Amino acid sequence: MSFYSDENVATQYLDPKSFIAGTHLNASGRVNFELDGTSLAYLPNMRLLNVGCTSNGAHLYNRLVGAYAIINNIRLLDGKTELSACNVNHLIQGFKNVNRTNSHSESVDSKLSQNSLGWEVQGSDRKIGRVEKVNNANVLEAVSASGWLDLRDVFPMLNSVSHLPTAVFHNLNIQIEYSTLLDRQILVNAAAHITSKRPILAVDVLQNPKIVARLNGQLKSAKWLELEHDQFNIPESANNGGAADQGLVQSVNPKINGFNNKHVERIIICKEYQNPLKAIAGDGTQLGFGRYQSPTCFDQTVNFRVNGRNVFPRNGITKNNERLAYLIDAWGDCIAYPSSNQYGLNNISNVLVDAAQYSGQLDYIGGYIGEYVNDLVINYSRKGLQAGGGADVARPTTDALIAHVYAECAKQLIVNPDLSYTIEYAQM
Repeated sequence: MSFYSDENVATQYLDPKSFIAGTHLNASGRVNFELDGTSLAYLPNMRLLNVGCTSNGAHLYNRLVGAYAIINNIRLLDGKTELSACNVNHLIQGFKNVNRTNSHSESVDSKLSQNSLGWEVQGSDRKIGRVEKVNNANVLEAVSASGWLDLRDVFPMLNSVSHLPTAVFHNLNIQIEYSTLLDRQILVNAAAHITSKRPILAVDVLQNPKIVARLNGQLKSAKWLELEHDQFNIPESANNGGAADQGLVQSVNPKINGFNNKHVERIIICKEYQNPLKAIAGDGTQLGFGRYQSPTCFDQTVNFRVNGRNVFPRNGITKNNERLAYLIDAWGDCIAYPSSNQYGLNNISNVLVDAAQYSGQLDYIGGYIGEYVNDLVINYSRKGLQAGGGADVARPTTDALIAHVYAECAKQLIVNPDLSYTIEYAQM
């Protein structure tokens, strides 16, 4: 905007109004920022700084989610009115970090979020490997790396408005819930002792009454796609990887009620082990992307049945590359490497560094619905394979999984002449 160049914008750095540090002992934390309303308007490019934790040693952040793994739920409110929110943020943030070009992840995202994404061919052995980060959480807060989060990425409403005038939104505040359980694997060492850092909110403010009055006159309505969450369980197979599970097809057909009576655009499913120990090695370090991976099952089929009609033709999505193609068609560029969404490829260690840890870890299921939902059923099946090992060994073809379903739901803001407003689901 032109007013950036003529000193009409000032940046404020806000401490939390209240802050309860999340640690490995209390397993959670809370942060509350209050925008005090002394400015005429706030710009939507809000940034959350100093996101992360300190540790009892030098440990990398989770390689997929980075420092953002500490954020469980985050909400933007006006008083008690919810304007925008992201629940179960860490899992969808893992997909957002994947939903980039490889070069962007390597050069930009990994620096902002402290993740370790970005893949390249190694010169020494010609294998594909991660561009590993060297920034760690550390004992001293001054040297412990932290993330930088653009809040427009978690609050899509902020992408649809030019400004947030205090004449309309009187009591803006941001509430963040941390999750710091040891099995949440914020760091690659799942047994590390952690304490969340005190974040800072950076906001740009407008104080020129003429500019704010002009912008207020243009603020009549806004529409955006809110990313909402629901979930269903894929239960453990009947024999938990025993011999009788070999080739046994397991099907679930859950009815998803969280998106009823809403216009839904895109949808994405992220899978998670119900037992978090499945993603932790015996020495306490996480395997690959840890708990935030989306594990690949064997011979999966999936279809979305919306209002009695199947979204995908015939038997739905049945093949690995078909699943990846639908994902990219709906959501755009995604990082992929050989075996990222395939189970049990032979000799994959010949082309992928640490193949035993990273093979089959980025199996996201996505598609486009683009209609008003009265009834949504997900038809999912996988084929079991006999697998040995102990109780905590990962067996994605037969293990109990949680399928986290995120969908873009249309919402709108309507500002009345008296500067009161309404937020509601939109019909598009």
